[in-house]
Amino acid sequence: MRGCNTLIWVISQWVQTSPRQKIFWCYPGRSQWFHDTVLQLWDDRQWLENFRMTRRTLFGVADKLRPYLMRRDTVMRSAVPVEERVAIGVYFLASRSCYRTIALVFQKGSSTVASILIEVCLAMEHVLLKEEVRLPEFNKNFPYVNVKRLWLIMFPGSTDDIINENLQISAYYLCIDGTHVPISPPKLQGAAYFNRKSFHSVLLQVACNGDGIFFSMLTGHSGVNHNAHVFRSSMLFSKMEEGTLIPGSPLFTYAGVSIPPIILGDGAYPLCKWLMKPFAVPRNDRERHYNKIFNRSRCVVERAFGRLKARFRRLSVRIEAHIENINSIIASAVILHNICERENHDIPDEEQHQRSQADSQDGSDIYDCNRSGTARAEAEAVRNAISEYLLTHVK
Repeated sequence: MRGCNTLIWVISQWVQTSPRQKIFWCYPGRSQWFHDTVLQLWDDRQWLENFRMTRRTLFGVADKLRPYLMRRDTVMRSAVPVEERVAIGVYFLASRSCYRTIALVFQKGSSTVASILIEVCLAMEHVLLKEEVRLPEFNKNFPYVNVKRLWLIMFPGSTDDIINENLQISAYYLCIDGTHVPISPPKLQGAAYFNRKSFHSVLLQVACNGDGIFFSMLTGHSGVNHNAHVFRSSMLFSKMEEGTLIPGSPLFTYAGVSIPPIILGDGAYPLCKWLMKPFAVPRNDRERHYNKIFNRSRCVVERAFGRLKARFRRLSVRIEAHIENINSIIASAVILHNICERENHDIPDEEQHQRSQADSQDGSDIYDCNRSGTARAEAEAVRNAISEYLLTHVK
C-alpha cells in the first residue's frame, strides 16, 4: 500500500514539473484576412466580384441586422463582428463553394460558418423581407399616372387616342413565374420534393415589375406542386381576387369590356380577368399578334430570374441545409437581389452568360383553380378585348 502511494506521489510530481505541450483550441491561420485584406485593400470591383455588392451596401445591410447578430466577447475569444457575419452569409449565397471551402477562406470552423449562415439568413428574413420584398401601398402618397402611361409601359408603341385621359390607374403591373431551387433530399419526406425534372427542389414563385424588382415572393412548396396551386395560396392572388390591391379597382374600358389592372403569366396559370396568359393555340392573326406582344412584355420576369441566379449562384446548385432553413436562405437571396438592383450593382462579366431559369410549365397541364364558367367567360372577354386593342394600335 505504501509502495502504491509512493508511486502516485512520484507521478504527480513529474506531471507538475514536466513541461506540457500546448494544444490549440482553434486552427491557426489567416484569421485577419477579412479585416486586413478585404476591408483595407479591396476596391468596389473586387467587392462586386466576390460579394455581389459594394462595401457600402454590405455595411448598410449589417447595420440593419446588428441588433440581431451582435455577440459578446468571452474570455476564450472575441466574437465574430457583425460585418464579417454578414459577409460570410453573402459569400455563401454568391458562390457555389461548400461549407469547408468558405471556412478556409474566412478561417472559421465549418460548423461556425454553417451556424453564422443560418443566423444571418433568419435575421434578413425577419428584418428585411417586408421592407425589400413587398406589394406596393397604393395610397394618396403613391404616384398615380393615367391609363395611357400604364399601357405605354406594358405595350411599347401603343397609340393613346382611344385611351380616356381622365381615368387614373397606377403605372404598376406584374409579371409572375416560378423556378425550381435544388435542395438536399429531406430525410423523412424526400419523395415529396422530387419534381418532374428528376431532382429534389422547392418552388420559388415571384412577381416582378417592369424593372425586374421582385415585389412578391412565395417559397416553401415542394417541387411537385403546380405553379397555379402555389399562386393560389399567395397573398397576391387573394388581393387581386378581392380587388383590394389597388383601392377603387380602377378600370379601363375598351369595346364595352372593363379591363382591370392585370398580371402577366405563362400558360401554366389560370386565365382570370386580372391574370392574362397567351393563347395556347393561336387561330388567327389577332391571337398570334397578341402572343407576340404578350411574350415580349412578360419576358422581364425570366430576365429577372436569370439575374437572380447569376448574382447568387447558390440557387443554381443543391442547397445543403435542413429543410426548415431552406426558405430563409432563398428569401435572403431575393432580398439581396432587390437591394443590388436598387443600388444598380452590375453582375460580374463572367456571370453574364447565366441563362434565364424560369421553369415554365406548358399549357397542356392546366390547373384551373376551380374557376367557374362565368369567371372564365369574363376572362376570355378581357383577353379578346386586349388582343383587339393590340392588333389595332400596337405594331
